[in-house]
Amino acid sequence: MTDSKDTMTQALPTPGAGAAFDHLAWHSITPSLTNPRKHFDQAALQDLADSIAATGVHQPILVRPLPAHRVAAEQAKAKAEKRERAAYEIVAGERRWRACGLANAGQVPAMIRDMTDAEALEAQVIENLQRTDITELEEAEGYQVLMQHQGINADQMGAKIGKSRAYVYGRLKVLSLCEAGRAALRAGTIDFSKALLAARIPSEKLQLEAIEYMTKTDWSDNTPSYRECANHVQQNYMLRLDKARFTITDASLLPKAGSCSDCSKRTGANPDLFSDVDSADVCTDRTCFENKTQAHIAQQVAAAKEKGQTVIVGEEAQELAGQHGYNDKMVGYRRLDTAEDSPTDQPLRKIIGKQMEAEGILPVKIESRRNKGELLDALPNDVVLRLLKAVEGQADASAKVSKEVIAFAEDKKAKAAAKAEGKYEQAWRNQLRDRTWEVIIEDNPADAFNLDVHRYLVRGAVSSLSTADAEAVAAILGLGKVGGVSALHQFAKDTPAPHLLHLLCVMQRDVSANYYGYGREKNEGLMLVARAVFGPQLQTVIKEEKHAAAVLHLPKPAPDNTDAPKSDLPLTPAARTTKDGGQGKAKGNTQRDPAALAGGGGRKLSAEAAAAGIAAALQAAAGEPEPGAAVAAQGNDAGPVAAAAAQAPGPLVTLKRSKPAKPAADTPAAGGTGESAVDGQDSADVKTGAAVKKAKAVLTAAELVGKVVRINANATQKKQKPWVDYEGTVTAQCGPEAVIVSIPRAKGCAPIILSFHVSELDLVAEQEAA
Repeated sequence: MTDSKDTMTQALPTPGAGAAFDHLAWHSITPSLTNPRKHFDQAALQDLADSIAATGVHQPILVRPLPAHRVAAEQAKAKAEKRERAAYEIVAGERRWRACGLANAGQVPAMIRDMTDAEALEAQVIENLQRTDITELEEAEGYQVLMQHQGINADQMGAKIGKSRAYVYGRLKVLSLCEAGRAALRAGTIDFSKALLAARIPSEKLQLEAIEYMTKTDWSDNTPSYRECANHVQQNYMLRLDKARFTITDASLLPKAGSCSDCSKRTGANPDLFSDVDSADVCTDRTCFENKTQAHIAQQVAAAKEKGQTVIVGEEAQELAGQHGYNDKMVGYRRLDTAEDSPTDQPLRKIIGKQMEAEGILPVKIESRRNKGELLDALPNDVVLRLLKAVEGQADASAKVSKEVIAFAEDKKAKAAAKAEGKYEQAWRNQLRDRTWEVIIEDNPADAFNLDVHRYLVRGAVSSLSTADAEAVAAILGLGKVGGVSALHQFAKDTPAPHLLHLLCVMQRDVSANYYGYGREKNEGLMLVARAVFGPQLQTVIKEEKHAAAVLHLPKPAPDNTDAPKSDLPLTPAARTTKDGGQGKAKGNTQRDPAALAGGGGRKLSAEAAAAGIAAALQAAAGEPEPGAAVAAQGNDAGPVAAAAAQAPGPLVTLKRSKPAKPAADTPAAGGTGESAVDGQDSADVKTGAAVKKAKAVLTAAELVGKVVRINANATQKKQKPWVDYEGTVTAQCGPEAVIVSIPRAKGCAPIILSFHVSELDLVAEQEAA
């Protein structure tokens, strides 16, 4: 019985001899020692045995009488196994014979022929090559056996089996694999194409390295592709001979290796095997290449030492590389043949070469970090600088110098002039800054922080906004949605109230609910501005806005059917922004933003109207609203606001916000006079409340400017504490409640300039008067 794994065995005609057919006893037959097939699939073999047990053997095997040179060994083996000696040797059909043994078949049909060893071997190889399941390794082993026994080459072998020369060489090359590589190929760990890549590497150690790369799996359990493996082998185990530092035709450099041009390990020696390599001058033996490189270095070192030159190679040369691992720059040395280490675009050798010859200076030979085998000419830095000064002096004294020396001298002068120019340009700017600051501290000019300066600052604030934030601010100002960012930038340049726009930008930048201040207050910018505007009422305002937002966005609570009286709730934003104050929905456009309030119901605003809108909407309050702003806030007439905003930034005002209740007439806040607080402040005749308040108040920052003060114990900051009880003069105001104090020191010493809160200072004149 045969199957797909067997081939038809044809008896080879032998001149003068014929074949006999017989059923031979199974134990009278023994396998051949030269059969190319060494491995049999046990599962498939058992299937064949089952078929033979059922229907018998349908195809006879080919045997020959046991050769005389095997009789003695077979006799001894049969005696040890207590059986009769085998009389026949299998030429073809060993798999069927093995299956008969598993099926306990007593006899095996066989063709018997007299054949020489050479004839038997040729029949075995050719019959084995006809198998459909033969592996590349088995095929290569068969070619090798046949070529050795018949004394034929690859070309003759290809002609005998009908294959090309390249095909035969490809199969034979896989036999260069080490035993571990062959085992991996048999096991299927690597396929034949990858095995052939590894077989190109002459060293067994490097073969194992390559096979380890080929069999390594990634995170998805995939091994490298053939292309990746081919690139890896070429980059790591093949070296271009045209890049070699040694002479590849020099056979005396490494006598055992000989000349590279005649080496069989060069890709050009076997182009059929290395058809995927783009050059014939590629070395496949990295170890040999490195040995020749070391021999070349040794020759160079010996030649340099004979001339009296210093040579630095190996680890010492690597240490000179320092942090310059990406190139051949060296610590303490400059290379002579590259412009990278030269002060000009010419290599150092062209500038100082003649001076080196005149002084008899020889370069130091240092091994290249990147190119093994290359020795670079270099000189210590101090020697280079001395030689450069010498040739510079020659260029100044005589015109008979090389153009490179002249170029160096001129370039050095130009660089020195450029360096001096750069220092000059920076120095006068630094000095102007320092002098301006001195005047600001001493004189506190009122117009230093002017409109143009604030416009400059607000343009920076606008630029710091994201696109979404800038468009949101532009929408608040009614500048339009299309091109909102550019419109906002233009508005920042033109607005007469940049400080108000600045406040809006600060709030918008920190308005996000996902804001994280990294240790600072959440929404710090928003809260700073809101706190300055609303003061102690801020928390009440926040509660009102939270409630209004909850009504709009949160799920509605279940209806309360009890008869309990309902408390008054703040109006929703929609109710609070209508003209009728929330009493009913007004017809026409709803005023949704400050610009709309100031400029009219939803109409597109001009630049002047927009400026008026921000002035009306964002002026933070220290008191009551300006009349024009109040009118604009309640109606559609923006005229008064525009007129006020066009003059100068006015005092901050409140718009549509709660105000603190006035104190009772008989409370301390009203002065304790029984009169209203308003009367106490507005009446020219009744001054009691104002006088009492003035007597107990601390002087304002503006009032302290120019006065002599003493630092009191409240000054506890690290820089201020040592100056408690010292006296100084207030030179300027640096905040709403902060001033700058100049504290004199010993004669010849500059005064100490510090800032203080007004509560940390006592007025010296008042204390002495008291």
